[in-house]
Amino acid sequence: MTGITRSVVLIAATAGMGLSVLMCSADVLQRVGDDDTARGIQAAGEVRRNVLAQAVKTYQLAHWLEPWQPAHAFQLGRAYENSLVTLPPFSKEAQAVWASAAASYGQAVLLHPANGRLQAVLAWATLQNGDLISSRRAARAALKLAPDYPDVRYIVSCWYLAQWEALGADDQRLAIALVQRGARELPEHYTEVTWQFVRDRNAVRHILPRDLNIRRLLLKRLTEQRLFSDRWAELMDYPELRIQTQADGIHVIASGLLTGHQDAPRGATTVGSWNGMVTGWLSGGLVAKTEIDLPSGEVVLYMRIMGEPASGTWPTVSVTLGGQSLPFPPITGAGVHTGYFLVATPGGRMPLQAVLTNGVVILERGQFIERRAQLGLVKVLSPKDIIRTL
Repeated sequence: MTGITRSVVLIAATAGMGLSVLMCSADVLQRVGDDDTARGIQAAGEVRRNVLAQAVKTYQLAHWLEPWQPAHAFQLGRAYENSLVTLPPFSKEAQAVWASAAASYGQAVLLHPANGRLQAVLAWATLQNGDLISSRRAARAALKLAPDYPDVRYIVSCWYLAQWEALGADDQRLAIALVQRGARELPEHYTEVTWQFVRDRNAVRHILPRDLNIRRLLLKRLTEQRLFSDRWAELMDYPELRIQTQADGIHVIASGLLTGHQDAPRGATTVGSWNGMVTGWLSGGLVAKTEIDLPSGEVVLYMRIMGEPASGTWPTVSVTLGGQSLPFPPITGAGVHTGYFLVATPGGRMPLQAVLTNGVVILERGQFIERRAQLGLVKVLSPKDIIRTL
């Protein structure tokens, strides 16, 4: 072997060793970044922000050492996305991070353009970054390259749903097809993302498939948001989801306090006034009573209440309908509060009672202070009331 040959072999060996070191270092850095990401997601506050920022720096270094590896660019883009949880939505800082994520995903796609997953995440990031042309191109490429990959179809479904109101008829039909296919595989995920992105609740009901498991998830969402008219419209289409009650039974479906506008919705009817209170106040040892006529099926009862505390404790009211307890939410502040109860009943005339369970008179600073509650008129909303207001 000549001296020149030995030199060439030595240089090649040294270069190979150097390249191996670089590749090994980049692999180690990516694993460190993965660990930082996992820890950051589990953490909170300043710790979360710092750990996720460190993950971004680690992936940046890995990408710098191996710029030909699409995996590093992809992980860097994911790191940028993960860091968004520490920023206010729609802020300038968040927009800058989305731009960085889109740039990283774009580099990954340049290195591996035939990868449907990379095209899908690029489509989503560029949509958030406001580049609709590049975003649409990537979304179509993702579906063409990997139409049977569940994660790709989910991201592209989100891409379409996030723009639902702006979509044309063809794109809306494609979005519905994607959601109806994916919802049978991942019902919770698709129900939630459809609810999140599509504002028109009738459109949500139209988009989701006619599967009872999925419709049950939607019904739960409608109930949680107190969209009772939409709930009852859903039950009209899917009577199998109705709650069956016994002849003398009452089923409490949901209860809570109204937020924002503290009054019953338009169409609710007022029922009889309370008896048993003294000058409009319910004190300890008293029972407020009234009777209400209810249709069979589901109704919503709205009950207004105002409490006066004593010794730092607010009054607690126990409510029963037809002898069955209704879980009235606790009063925790001043002003008028409106509690609601969604119940299924067999119908008929039923007694409604309220009792103050912790009423007391206390001497404070030389004055007697009573813990008591004031009850307003009860209103009832039924499906027939909704129909009358349309």
